[in-house]
Amino acid sequence: MPGLTEYREGGEEAPPPSQSHFAKFEHFAPNDALSFDDEFARLASSQEWVTGSQEYTRQRTIAMREEIGRHYFCFFSHSQGQLGDIREEEEKELTEEEKTLQGYQALCREVGIDPSDSLDECKRNLKSTLVNIVDLIDARRTGKRVQVWDSFERFRAYTLQDEKRIDLNEAKAPPGYLASLLQRLGGSRSRIRGRQRSGRSRVVSGGIMKRRV
Repeated sequence: MPGLTEYREGGEEAPPPSQSHFAKFEHFAPNDALSFDDEFARLASSQEWVTGSQEYTRQRTIAMREEIGRHYFCFFSHSQGQLGDIREEEEKELTEEEKTLQGYQALCREVGIDPSDSLDECKRNLKSTLVNIVDLIDARRTGKRVQVWDSFERFRAYTLQDEKRIDLNEAKAPPGYLASLLQRLGGSRSRIRGRQRSGRSRVVSGGIMKRRV
């Protein structure tokens, strides 16, 4: 019945049902208190996705995209149309552009950037800030403080791990906010900027981009 608090046996208050991406899988009990990496490792094991495989990489990228959407953009996915932290009546008053701007402003605040009223400026400021995408997710899942890196080399070493590759197609999938957070990590930062202009580099924050075949 609406308005009643649910209790477990013994009088302990039950946690609210999970609304995360991980709750969509049958026969898997999500734990919203776990870090993203720990939760995805549990999910991958339950679904028998082999670490480093194409399916593992694709599913991990989807989970990252959905979790960023859930925690910062006030909905879980465009396809599901589910609401997040703001009330339904407030949601109806916002256009898609306004919701997107609010999401990027929230990301800016998370990493200590003064949010701009310009969506493009928010994106530019985030692009120039070295933060790991999984850390952004865990800031909301576990309360972990997001580390902003001054050293590009240390940030790259922290971010690039074999099991943490990104699927390029899924990273670019609508609504696109995951792609807007990627950093190119294929060489020194000055060399990478040159590659960005020429379009040759494909190594990004979160791991090596991998095209689906």
